[in-house]
Amino acid sequence: MSAENMKLTFVLTIIVFLSVSNLSAQNFGATGTQWYYSEHAGGMCSRNCEYLHLESATDTIINGLTTHKIIQKYYRYTGDTLQLDPIYLYEQSDTIFMWSFSKLKFLTTYIFNGNQGDTLTLDAPDTLMADTSYRLVIDTIINIIIDGVSLKKYGTTALDAYGFYNGGYFMDRIGGLDWFFPRAIIIPEAGGPIRCYSDAQIDTNFQAVACDHILTSSVDEPTSDFDIKIYPNPIFDLLTIKSKHPIERIDLYDLAGKLIVTTRELTIDFSALTSGLYILKIHLSTGQEIERKIMKNAG
Repeated sequence: MSAENMKLTFVLTIIVFLSVSNLSAQNFGATGTQWYYSEHAGGMCSRNCEYLHLESATDTIINGLTTHKIIQKYYRYTGDTLQLDPIYLYEQSDTIFMWSFSKLKFLTTYIFNGNQGDTLTLDAPDTLMADTSYRLVIDTIINIIIDGVSLKKYGTTALDAYGFYNGGYFMDRIGGLDWFFPRAIIIPEAGGPIRCYSDAQIDTNFQAVACDHILTSSVDEPTSDFDIKIYPNPIFDLLTIKSKHPIERIDLYDLAGKLIVTTRELTIDFSALTSGLYILKIHLSTGQEIERKIMKNAG
C-alpha cells in the first residue's frame, strides 16, 4: 500500500471512529438542557398545578472531572418559587454519574445503550441511605424519533428497592420519564411525570399542558377540612403540627419513598435533613390520613 493510500485509510478510520463516538454519546445534561416535571400539592391543588424546572446552567470541576451543574427551581401554585440544591452530573461511555455531597463520591445514575435482557446495576440516589445498589432489567426497547433525533426508550423492571414507575421508562438523553431519578415507592404526593424536555437539538412536550403551567385557582390552605395546621412551610428546623383531632402517628418520607421519621410528637426537627421536598403523612384517630408536601430549605 502506498503512503498516500495509508494516509487516506488512516483519515477515514478517524472519521468513522468519530462518527460512531458521536452516535453513541448521550451528551446528557449539556449546558442549556432543560427538564420540566409536574408537581402537585396534595389536597391543595391538582397533579399539574405546580412544576419543578431543572436546567443545566454551567460546567464546573469536581474531583478533576468536568461536571454539568443542574439548577433546580420549584414553582408553587401560590406563585412563589423555591431554589433546591443543584445536581452535578458527568458522562463517561454512556454512563451518567451524579456527585453525592453526603458520600463524597460519584454515584452511577444511568446506563444508556443497553440491550433487551440486560441487567443494569446502579447506585441508589437517596443521599440519606448508606451505600446501596439496585438492579433494573431492560424488558423492552422502543425506538423513537423526536425532532429528527433517534432515541431509545427503555422499559424496565426493578429487581430491588428502586425503580422507575409508569412502565419503568427512561430515555436516551432525557433520563426518567416518571421522575428525574428512580425512586423507592410510589407516593400519591410524589412529583411527575415529565412535562417537557429541550436541548440544542430537541424541544418536545410529553403532556397536554404548558411546560410552565401553574394552577393558581386553588384554595388557600385545605388543612381546615380536618382542623390541622402545619407550619412553617418552607422550613429550616422545627416543624409544628396542631390538630383538633387526636393524632395516632406521623410519618415523614423523602421523595424516594424512604421513611425518615415516625413519631407521635407534634414537633419534628428538620435541621439535620438535606434541603428538598419531603412527604408528611398524618394518621388521625378518626381513620383519615392527611398528606402534605414539606419543603426543607438550606439552613
